Amino acid sequence: MGSANMARSSASELLQQKYFHDVEEMIASRLHAETESDAGRRELVRSTGIKDQRLIQELVDLGITSEGLIALRLLPLVMVAWAENRVDPKEHASIMEIAGQVGITDSSVAYILLERWLQHLPPAETVDAWKRLMHETTQTMSPQACKKLIHRMEVQMTQVAKSTGGIFGLGKVSKKEQQMIDGLLVALKNQLPQK
Repeated sequence: MGSANMARSSASELLQQKYFHDVEEMIASRLHAETESDAGRRELVRSTGIKDQRLIQELVDLGITSEGLIALRLLPLVMVAWAENRVDPKEHASIMEIAGQVGITDSSVAYILLERWLQHLPPAETVDAWKRLMHETTQTMSPQACKKLIHRMEVQMTQVAKSTGGIFGLGKVSKKEQQMIDGLLVALKNQLPQK
């Protein structure tokens, strides 16, 4: 009886995995179709003010729409969650809590992108697109606003890292997480305008 239950459970898990894979493929196709259309590109340019056509093309290639850009701004949180080669459920919950605080709802494109990135490590091109987006974004910001952006990002990344409680559950940031945080902060600072 035990092996029959295990077989049913295993078959059920396989069906669930196939379902989620199919849904993910459908969402990815929809996102790519939206961004690859001329109207989608125009909306991306209009809503962001980005003039860098190479960056627009990178965003299109990654399936990031104008609605999904807010998810790209939260990419450092995702990368901190992946610092130890897997996303802990508490890290996932922490990121989604922050996402909710910035207005990302569970039916939005940004939410779908975040969920996708929390299931599968984003490709390096996504990090490159984030860096370029931050460079474009900060060009018109005052030095004080840039400092606030860096501080807020550091606080959010640390919140995600501490959500798992460190190695002994004491709310500590692991060495790998701290290295990721430090690396992302350096990358962000390198994107700031030289004033």
